Amino acid sequence: MEKGKIRSINTINVAGKVGRIICVFLVIAVITCMVITGILTAGVIRISNQDITVRVSREIDIESSGNFLDMLNSFIKIDGVDNLSDLVPEDGQVITAGREGKDITIDDSDFSEINVTRKGNALTVNTKAHETVFSVKRVIVNLVVTFVMLGTAAFAIHTVKWLMKALEICETPFCENVIKKMTLFANSLIPVIIMNTLCNAVWNSLGKGSELNISLNIGSVLLVAVVYLLIAVFRYGAQLQQEADETL
Repeated sequence: MEKGKIRSINTINVAGKVGRIICVFLVIAVITCMVITGILTAGVIRISNQDITVRVSREIDIESSGNFLDMLNSFIKIDGVDNLSDLVPEDGQVITAGREGKDITIDDSDFSEINVTRKGNALTVNTKAHETVFSVKRVIVNLVVTFVMLGTAAFAIHTVKWLMKALEICETPFCENVIKKMTLFANSLIPVIIMNTLCNAVWNSLGKGSELNISLNIGSVLLVAVVYLLIAVFRYGAQLQQEADETL
């Protein structure tokens, strides 16, 4: 029994040592990302008075040995359209988003222009997205938020490293030092989740004015809940071990 206990503790110590080494590399990687973000921020600040315009266009060529539109009719149904051929003009003609053709209007909510050309059994679809204009100052704000998020991530990884160090030298995982480091790690996850949520929101809203859609990742919340649950289990285990030691 004693040998099995010693073997288990040795396994925990080795796992703690390996985990600590991995955390060192992770910290270096995150700090490198922070340095890169800082350099980018400094570079963008130099052009902070300018605006950026983004234009996106795509072209898709579809060619079929049979009647491609007739084949799609069996898979795709559009309200008010019995035949998809009604959406596409005759050979060599072009239909543009927002313009009516054969009593059909193409929705241009995402694109400023959609050109569809049919030649025989081949279709060419060319789309142009709406122009996106955003201020460089907004980019600077986003980079600053990213820098702070990376900082919170670096601190969280440091807490994991401290936890691994505690496991590396512990004689039992149910000790006060391990529980303290685990609690510190759990607390450090909260600002990481907050900053990561904010970071995703500001980047997704770039070019959309003041619109800021914040969505919380439920998986991250569950992760924090699980860590706090483990802390409660370890604390209970520490109490049981203390009572057993006092009994002996």
